[in-house]
Amino acid sequence: MNTLNKFLAFSCAGLLIVAGTGCLKDEAYDDHMANVVIDKNSKVIEVMGPIIGAYGQVLNFSTGDTSFKMVTVNLASEQPATEDIQVTLVVDPAVITEYNERNPTLTQLSPLPANNYNFQTLQITIPKGSREAELSGKIINPAFLETGKFALGMKIASTSPNYPISGNYGKQVIALRVKNKYHGLYHATGKFIHPTAGTRDIDEDKELVTVEPNSVQANLGDLGGSGYQMILTINPDNTVSIAKFGATPNIDYQGPNTYDPATKTFTLNYSYNGAGGPRIVREKIALK
Repeated sequence: MNTLNKFLAFSCAGLLIVAGTGCLKDEAYDDHMANVVIDKNSKVIEVMGPIIGAYGQVLNFSTGDTSFKMVTVNLASEQPATEDIQVTLVVDPAVITEYNERNPTLTQLSPLPANNYNFQTLQITIPKGSREAELSGKIINPAFLETGKFALGMKIASTSPNYPISGNYGKQVIALRVKNKYHGLYHATGKFIHPTAGTRDIDEDKELVTVEPNSVQANLGDLGGSGYQMILTINPDNTVSIAKFGATPNIDYQGPNTYDPATKTFTLNYSYNGAGGPRIVREKIALK
């Protein structure tokens, strides 16, 4: 079954997108992503994912079994592997406990029950000439993941001789959830009103990604490439609450924020503070 695998750093400090920006856009933000090779002679094995937060997997809603690529291990080296490298992983709930203790203000994650997942093997091989290998797994009846509160704690247990396990990136929390009904590809139109640089048009596609059953993560205005993000929560009366995320320093409302279920369109009016005054965004985000 197809899945959509998205990196989500479930932390107010963690963002996973970084790119160059034009002169009218605000300063780009450090993406906090693993993994940087410091020593060109290093041959460390690590789990790929965000430095801050959890690695998020968003699956299609299903009451059947769903197979997907669970996690990627990486050879942190200037050169690809000169031989096959064996890597063994384990499921360790203590990794989730550590995550919850580090992030007390975030959604507290629970270990996925053992009868709800299956691995054919936890041993994978980084092949000669490559740097990466992927571990695939199966989630049994993923429909219950809609709450967004379950995860797997994965840890590298052993590697081939002479390939040490990374001290910082030897483990990762895999946060699991299924797409909510707001998840999808949208098109945004509107205005970005800068206090000193003037007004520019917003006209771009945006992918809204599941966070919890009634919330999605989205690019703020046209600054997604700079790490500015927001969390949109659709309330029972179809008003929308907007929370800062990533590089976004704050969110203030500049008018009504609503969701129209008939047209599947968000109408948003908000701002955030910066040098020279607030940057005001007025946009409509419609499902394509």
